[in-house]
Amino acid sequence: MLKDPLFLTIILECAALLIMKEREPLFYVYWIAITTLTNLPANLFVAFVFSGTKPMYYLTVAIIEALVFTSEFLLCLAYTKDKKKSAKYSAVCNLSSFVIGTIWILIIS
Repeated sequence: MLKDPLFLTIILECAALLIMKEREPLFYVYWIAITTLTNLPANLFVAFVFSGTKPMYYLTVAIIEALVFTSEFLLCLAYTKDKKKSAKYSAVCNLSSFVIGTIWILIIS
C-alpha cells in the first residue's frame, strides 16, 4: 500500500497542510479530491505512455509537475479565492510530496 503513489502523495500533502496550520476539515476533503484529479493522470502518463530516455524522463516529469502545480493552484484558488494561499499550498504540497516521494521511491526500489 505504501508503494502506491496516490496514497503516499495524499498522506504527504495532508501532512504539509497540517504543518501550514490549515484547520478547515472540508478543505482537506477538497485537497484530496484535487490531488486525486491531478495525480492519477500524471502517474498514469509516466507509467504507461512515457518511453523515452532518462533525460527525457526527467524533462517529462518536470513538465508534468509544472502542469500539476498550475492545475492545483487554479483549483485551490476556486475554493479559497486567495491567490497567495493557493500558490503557497500548491507549491509546498507539491514540492514536499515530490521530494519525499522521490526519496521514498529511491529507497524502496
